[in-house]
Amino acid sequence: MPARIAVSRTLPRSSSRWASAAALLALGLGGLTACGGSDSGSGTAASSTQSAATSSGAESSASASDGSSEAEALTATETNFKISLDEDHVKAGTYAIKVVNNGNATHNLAVEEDGTTKATSDSIGPGESTTLTVDLDAGKYVFYCSIGNHRAMGMEIDVTVT
Repeated sequence: MPARIAVSRTLPRSSSRWASAAALLALGLGGLTACGGSDSGSGTAASSTQSAATSSGAESSASASDGSSEAEALTATETNFKISLDEDHVKAGTYAIKVVNNGNATHNLAVEEDGTTKATSDSIGPGESTTLTVDLDAGKYVFYCSIGNHRAMGMEIDVTVT
């Protein structure tokens, strides 16, 4: 480490600025790529399904293939900072929500009721999907992506359950 300090002190002031700027640029680009991924193969969804995860104290999550045949199917498609659903008005009951990531960044799906997150799916990369099973009582919900600032960027949708 001392050799580095000696080398950086011998650089002309303009070279030192360029080195600092290059390091800052590399850090910034690293931060951007951590949230996204390549879009190779966009337009084709991967067939892998991951198990759903829940937040602490949340409703139990399970895949629809574990015997919960009474679960209604619902698909949430996530693109570049937008979520769309098959339906935004649904009846109370248990839902197996297939979360499909058609975007360029890693996303997940969180289900919020009255400001409390009931369940959150696994994070999925571009072209991947997962299934989240959750019980929805009558009321108003917000489905959103809880990764980074994705929700603030518009990745949320209001859902009414009757």
